[in-house]
Amino acid sequence: MSRRNRGNSTHEAVLRGIHGIRRHMAAWSIADKVILCLSAAALVVAIAEWIMNPPHTVVGVVGAMLLCVALALLPWRGRLAAWMIVIIGVIGDMSIGFDATGPSGTWALLLAMVVFGRHPRIPECIATIGITMASVTYATIRYPEIMGYGIPNGIMNFGIGLFCVYLIGVSIWYRERQRAQQEIRHQMEQAQLQLMAATLLHDAVSGSLTRILITAERMKRERPDDYARCGMEDIVGYATDALHKTHQAIEMVHGGGSAANGTGRFTLLVAVRATASSGDRRLHELGYHGETLIQGECNRQLDDRGYAFIQLLHEIYTNIERHCDPQCSTYRIHLRFADDAVTLLQTNGTATSEQWVAPPKSGRGLALHGEQIKALGGTIRIGVNDGQWRFFCMMPLNS
Repeated sequence: MSRRNRGNSTHEAVLRGIHGIRRHMAAWSIADKVILCLSAAALVVAIAEWIMNPPHTVVGVVGAMLLCVALALLPWRGRLAAWMIVIIGVIGDMSIGFDATGPSGTWALLLAMVVFGRHPRIPECIATIGITMASVTYATIRYPEIMGYGIPNGIMNFGIGLFCVYLIGVSIWYRERQRAQQEIRHQMEQAQLQLMAATLLHDAVSGSLTRILITAERMKRERPDDYARCGMEDIVGYATDALHKTHQAIEMVHGGGSAANGTGRFTLLVAVRATASSGDRRLHELGYHGETLIQGECNRQLDDRGYAFIQLLHEIYTNIERHCDPQCSTYRIHLRFADDAVTLLQTNGTATSEQWVAPPKSGRGLALHGEQIKALGGTIRIGVNDGQWRFFCMMPLNS
C-alpha cells in the first residue's frame, strides 16, 4: 500500500471516529456535557501535575497513566471509569510512603462521586465512601506528615465532603428523571388526544357515511327510478370516497405513535368499556340487535398490547356491520379479563335476507389484526358452526 493510500485510510478512519462520537453525544444531556468539560479540565490538571512533579517509581508512573486514562473515559464509561479512579486512589494512599509524587487524584475522585450519584445505589455509595475513607485513614495514621489530615476531624470532613458531592450527582439524577417523566406524560396526553380524535372521527363520520351508503343501496334496489332521478349515484360516489379517506385518516392517527407512549391515565379495562359502549351504540343505531358482556377486573395501563386489542375490538364491530344481517341474526361479544390475559368470544348468525345489502369494506380485515395479536403471543380461532360465526381471541397481557 502506498503512502498516499495509507494516509487516506487513516483520514477516513479519523472522520468515522469523529462522526461516531458526534452521534453518541447527540443524545447527551446538559449534565453529561458538563461532566465532559470537568473531566477534560481535571485531565489537563493531572497532566500538568505529572509534568511538574513526576513520579519516581513504577507504581507511581502506572498509577498516573491509569488516572489519566480513567479521566478520559469518565464521560463515556461513567461507572467503570469511576471505579478505576477509586481503586487508583486506594492504591495511591496505600503506597504513598514509597512515592508521594505524581498527580493528585482529588478532583478525579470528586468527579467519580458525582458519576456514582447520577446512578444512585446505596450499597455502591457505602462501598466507595467506606473504601476511600479506610485508605485515607490508614495513610493518615501511617504517614501523617504527608497526608496532612487531622484525626478524627479532618477525616470526618473529608468523608462528609465526598457524601455531599455524591448528593450533587443524586440531585442531577432526580432532575433528569423528573424531566423525563414530564416528557412521557406529555407524550401520553398527545397520544390520548389522538386516540380520542380517531374514536370521535370514526363514530361521528364513519358511522354516518355507512348509513348513507346502506340507505342509498336499499333505495337503488326498492326505488330505482327515484334513485336515478335524484342523482344518488354521485352521492354514493362522494360518500364512498369520503368513507375511504376517513378510514385512511383513522389509520394515520392510530399509526402516528406507539401505544407505549399512550394513555397512562386510563387502564385497559376502561378503554375496552368505552370502545364496547361506542360499538354497541353504533350498531344499535343501525338496527342491529345484540350486546357486549364484560367480566373480570384488570388494572393494567393501556400499552402496546392493550392498544392492539382495542384495534381488534374496533374491527370486530366493523366486521359485524359488514357481514351480519340485523334482520336474521343477533350478535354477542363476551370479554373476560384477568390479571395476565384477556379473552374475547364473538358470535353472530350467518343467515341473510333478500333485502340485506352489505356495506363497503373498510379495508381493515381481521387477518391483519389477528397477525398482530399472534405476534404478541396471542391465540386466534375463527370458524363457522351450525350457522354461527365464531371468533375467539386470547391475548396475554404480560410481555
